[in-house]
Amino acid sequence: MIYDDSDCVESCNLIKLVYDHNMKFADAFDHEVEHVSLFLFDADSRHLVARTDVKATELTDNNELFLNITPGSYDVIVWAGSPDRHFQIADGKVSTSVTEDFHCRMNRLEAGHVKEDVGRLYHGQMHLEARYASPSDPQRSTLYLKKNTNTVRVVLQHITGDRVNCDDFEFAITDNNGWLNHDNTLRDDEMLTYHPWHLVSGSVDINTNPTDAPGTKAEDAPFISTRAELGAALAEFTVNRLIWQKNPHLKITDKAKNRTVMDINLNDYAMLVKGFYNQKMDEQEYLDRQDEYNMTFFLDEGNRWINTVVIINDWRIVRIPTDLN
Repeated sequence: MIYDDSDCVESCNLIKLVYDHNMKFADAFDHEVEHVSLFLFDADSRHLVARTDVKATELTDNNELFLNITPGSYDVIVWAGSPDRHFQIADGKVSTSVTEDFHCRMNRLEAGHVKEDVGRLYHGQMHLEARYASPSDPQRSTLYLKKNTNTVRVVLQHITGDRVNCDDFEFAITDNNGWLNHDNTLRDDEMLTYHPWHLVSGSVDINTNPTDAPGTKAEDAPFISTRAELGAALAEFTVNRLIWQKNPHLKITDKAKNRTVMDINLNDYAMLVKGFYNQKMDEQEYLDRQDEYNMTFFLDEGNRWINTVVIINDWRIVRIPTDLN
């Protein structure tokens, strides 16, 4: 029997989903994305043609999504990540809904408070010129995702080594980034207050004598080997997309004294460790690629911030006052 599929009126298209917009420049789709919602629009009318919701495990081994569509011009939007209750996206109605209807709003408590570990959120968009393609020779396209959600870990550590009780402090990140348009730009929204979803107090045992290290001869060590246990508190947040032109702030308050320990611009501190090899990136690309920010701040005996030393993502930043005159 001989089959000729040239009479098909639909075009066989495969859209490959890739998430390599990260600091490794490597595709991490398999490890991070669990669910995909794809919206297909007529490029001229901007009306919704079809919506597809699938688990990542339902894609092909090459992370491709199969579409049978009439040849033509289309725009594609993808919201992806974790299939949870933390974001709202319109269901949409075919031939009625338009691209602007598919914004994505983060759920929050009253007065704009976010206290949960928010699931991962990714966004992608592309234009698709779908020619006729048979199942034996499908048209293949690639859609690249950006990750919106970020993990921020804040460590408070006493320079004296004293215990730091996380319950003695109030941690908060404020930003009006909880509502994203269909094109991943920010939509007008209320100011959100992110609270840490994980708080813990603990200690770190470290060697305070750098000569007491593996391979160091005892007779060469001029100091007695000592160890110290340093108190620390950890606050962990999940925040939505950071936009360079905005002013997200991290604020820590000493509850007992009702005193602000620190109030810093999160974007400015993130850029402190952009580094030499990332200098070709603009600020927004860096914020979109980086999705984890680990920040360590040091306190003195009075729970005041010693702002001359900060550790961000394993980079130690030492501020030394200089006189340029």
